[in-house]
Amino acid sequence: MKFIALAMLVMLATSQEFIEFYSAFQNSDVAQLDGWTIQGSLSKAQADNFFTCSDASVFGGPKAFGKGAIVTKQFQLPPHFQIKISVEVWKFDAWDTQRQFFYLDNYLWETMWTGSDGTKRCATPAGGNVNSFQVDQTITHNHAALFIAFASSADKAADKMSWGFRNLKLSYLACPAECGTCLGPDAIVCQMWVPVSSSWIKTIEADGWSAKGSSSVIKTSTCAGIPIIGGPGNFGNNVSIQKIFDKLVPHYRIKVIAQFWKIDNWDNDNAVLYIDNQEKWKQNVAQVEDKEFFICDKITPGGVDATEKIINVNFESPHNYGAALVKWTATTKKSSKQASWGIRQFQLYVAQCSSNCATCTGPSAEDCTACVSPYILLDPEDGNGSGCVLKGDWVEFTSEFQGSSWTANEDWKVSDGKNGPDFTSTCGEFKFFGGYEKTGKDAKISRKFNLPAHKRIRIAFEAWKIDNWNGEDYIVKVDGLSVWQRTFGFGDPGLADICGGDGFENYAIVDFVMGHEASTLDLVISTTIGKNNDNASFALKGFKLFYEKPDACATLYTECNYTGKSFNMCEDLPNFQLAKYPSKIKSIQVPAGTKVILFDEMDYNGKTIEYSENQKCIEEYQYKFLQKNQQSYVLTANS
Repeated sequence: MKFIALAMLVMLATSQEFIEFYSAFQNSDVAQLDGWTIQGSLSKAQADNFFTCSDASVFGGPKAFGKGAIVTKQFQLPPHFQIKISVEVWKFDAWDTQRQFFYLDNYLWETMWTGSDGTKRCATPAGGNVNSFQVDQTITHNHAALFIAFASSADKAADKMSWGFRNLKLSYLACPAECGTCLGPDAIVCQMWVPVSSSWIKTIEADGWSAKGSSSVIKTSTCAGIPIIGGPGNFGNNVSIQKIFDKLVPHYRIKVIAQFWKIDNWDNDNAVLYIDNQEKWKQNVAQVEDKEFFICDKITPGGVDATEKIINVNFESPHNYGAALVKWTATTKKSSKQASWGIRQFQLYVAQCSSNCATCTGPSAEDCTACVSPYILLDPEDGNGSGCVLKGDWVEFTSEFQGSSWTANEDWKVSDGKNGPDFTSTCGEFKFFGGYEKTGKDAKISRKFNLPAHKRIRIAFEAWKIDNWNGEDYIVKVDGLSVWQRTFGFGDPGLADICGGDGFENYAIVDFVMGHEASTLDLVISTTIGKNNDNASFALKGFKLFYEKPDACATLYTECNYTGKSFNMCEDLPNFQLAKYPSKIKSIQVPAGTKVILFDEMDYNGKTIEYSENQKCIEEYQYKFLQKNQQSYVLTANS
């Protein structure tokens, strides 16, 4: 017996433990068939899909899987970077160098059987030998979906030549909790990747993509029970599909993860990916590949019996534009009935800049080259650090929902929530305010804050969506005004299924600054979710509210005792006359911690008088000094 594994096997040792996500076919319980697609089986009843040989229950065998049989199943997975498969493959009766194989996405395992392989360990319809082989393989894999397809090149019916398998186990190595995608266990190298969009993982539909060329409609097909965009009879020569992704967060790289299917008779043609109309990825497929097998049915009429190749794409490139045009195509010259292609499992990520950075060359604060308004970029050479900071005198007013040991302030209110009055929830290792079976359809989270004197506020927190959102909005309002909004769903890949029901969770960083001077602030957080809170819900964590102190302003009066005409002076003034301020000043109110400097010449020249406290009535000699018409003024800290 000979077997060939056509994939890069992972030999890297790791202390991280694999998480088993599927196990089946240790027995002949027909309930295990749930979710499997079976084509070409001879079985007349579900129980016939199992065969017992020497006390071993095999899925398949002489009553089921022979020529043309193929069985498939699909899985959805949280972020991961390796897949491990363990399975026993079986052959029954007289094989003559035909092959048994399985695809685990693009990974292909195959073995060649002959009639002499094995022994007569149990009775079969054809009376031939029976053999089995234990397969244990670990492969690199980081796609959000996974399919497995078992088949063979058997050329006789199952009662003469058959195959099967048993004891199937699948497991994965998870990405760090901070990462939406990864190539290994190190969070440092993956946490900057944020999901932008995904298509063709749970459902196969147009999802905003458009087709150009010989086909102007997004069409779908099925190969061995696996749905794909395009495929036989749909995408052939002179066809491309594309989509524009806009409103991208500030970033410096872009990553595309997808699965490209080459179908039927390609002739040294290329699968091609364009980003912003530039060719970024290309793979040539020879006329005769080393190892390929039939898994897609022939299109009739005019179709051909040819083989398929599955290519897992994991590509990244420098990118910093606010939008990206992604386009797929192939260079095949044949019709879609003879040579076609398709796409599955599309995911788009960007490597984001550091917080409040508008442009950057890398993920750290030191890599930031410009900041979003109103933040300013620090110069590391000044010794004050790096990154983007808010200019002004900011005070942290409150910090809540940090870590996992907090208790919610009773001023937080939930209307139309469920299962209260405790509206906290747990999601994996995180603790939320709101969440699964707490805040869903029609629910609102609100709080009223009483603030000291201020001129701007900043609010920052993590806005979490839980389970199945379908293009619905997470909305933040301040004093009735919508100040932040994010749409989740419709291609939003999520991070992982870490809590709630059947669906992936995801979050966005809320961080905004707005002008605000009122003594109270009314915050309301809501969504447009249309489902019950056990199907879709929302939450928040890591909440912080800051306020900026108002400008320190001196008040100048034309009469003593702070009477007469008054003028607030909140910034330096190089020339009183040009600013149309009077030079007659009889009293001054000086802000605490500051001092007022008055010059007898413009542009801060000449003799000066300094005041670090209120002046109820300026003395006569000082008053005479201030009668010149070309005065200037400085308000500064009192050192």
